[in-house]
Amino acid sequence: MELLEFKTPVISVAGTNGKGSVVATLEALAIAHNLSIASYTSPHLIKFNERIKFNAQAVNDQLLLEAFAKVSANQENIELTYFEFTTLVALYCFSQQDLDLIVLEVGLGGRFDAINIIDADISIITSIGLDHTDWLGSELSQIAYEKAGIMRKGQLSVIADKSLVPLLKKAIDEIRPDILVADEDFQYLEHASSWDYVYDDLVIKNIHKSQLYLSNQVVALTAFTKLFKEKITKHKLKAALENTQLLGRFQMLSQSPYIILDVAHNSDSARLLNQRISDLVQSSKAKVWALCGMLKDKDIYASLSEMDSVDQWLLIDLPGERGALAEDLHYQLNTLMDAGKIKANSIISSKTIEKAYDCFKTKAEPEDLLMVFGSFVTVGLMLEYWQ
Repeated sequence: MELLEFKTPVISVAGTNGKGSVVATLEALAIAHNLSIASYTSPHLIKFNERIKFNAQAVNDQLLLEAFAKVSANQENIELTYFEFTTLVALYCFSQQDLDLIVLEVGLGGRFDAINIIDADISIITSIGLDHTDWLGSELSQIAYEKAGIMRKGQLSVIADKSLVPLLKKAIDEIRPDILVADEDFQYLEHASSWDYVYDDLVIKNIHKSQLYLSNQVVALTAFTKLFKEKITKHKLKAALENTQLLGRFQMLSQSPYIILDVAHNSDSARLLNQRISDLVQSSKAKVWALCGMLKDKDIYASLSEMDSVDQWLLIDLPGERGALAEDLHYQLNTLMDAGKIKANSIISSKTIEKAYDCFKTKAEPEDLLMVFGSFVTVGLMLEYWQ
């Protein structure tokens, strides 16, 4: 299908957490500079079309159906996984448009991921944590090696944290990319509500924080600056960074009642979410309610052990073979409480989003906060219910 080479620059993004935030930031930066950008991400929250976007807007049904038909017609007897098929669909959609930038998000790992059939001009590594250990290995060094597989010899790789470099060393020595490392080759300084950025002769001060984690925005900014140095302007960069939003990433769904959605589904992302929630409620009397559903192939115990800010738990079943039951989560929470790792005033197995939210509305005080987390599936169900 001649989908392996694009005249358009390509950025590939790998990491345990933060990939979606990097993509969203790149979209915002491109749109602010009137550049046409296409992105491929996974999974979707409500509708499949969300996986393929043009200028941050989901692909229309007509082009999507055309792409499905083209891939299917060329497939013949070749076996393809769901993700391999949809990756080809995305690449076909991109081939039909006039673009300035293509961004591909790794589905799992990197080295053997379907998006890695494309040689990216720039690769980004956001974070390395223990997730998908049955596929990627049980050691951080093994996982790092898989994620670094999206790097290419002589091509730029932007690394979000200098502490990742020792983990990536084996792959870097083998592949020999050019690397840019946060806090070494580019710097950012965080303040209470703003941050500053320095890379070569580009200095941007007093950037107001968005909902996204700062390290992810910084690597996106660095990669974008490297590609489009002649086209960028400081005020457009700053405006884009300050207003970047992403569904399901510390997303405020409502202020009355206070509801926050986050797709945190492993221990690293749960720890970050817990800290943000703790900071949010530290000066108030608000109780923190957690509406949680998880997939059973995740490390449920490790993820829930990070959530010591939660006062009241509402647990739901997730659908499908991978979905964990509320009673599975309940068991893990009881184990954590017995070990003194978390505290909770109550744990209620509500089974469904509808029943869980009804319970919150009935029992919560007006100033209380509801946090919906645990899986992309959980957040998607809540968004559908809310709409």
